[in-house]
Amino acid sequence: MKNTIATRSILLLVAALTSPLVAAHPGHDHQHWSASLIHLLWILPAVIAIGALFHLYRRKRTQSDKG
Repeated sequence: MKNTIATRSILLLVAALTSPLVAAHPGHDHQHWSASLIHLLWILPAVIAIGALFHLYRRKRTQSDKG
């Protein structure tokens, strides 16, 4: 559990980015059942990129610790 602070920080960032309240802006109904899905689809590429970078960082770090 060496990386609990980093893991919690990443999870907090993802939760903040996927929250419908963060993406709220005037112009359409945020109470509609599809609003969360639409905002998730807009934010999903960033979430995937952050996850991929985090995975590459951890993989590189574990390889450097072994070698």
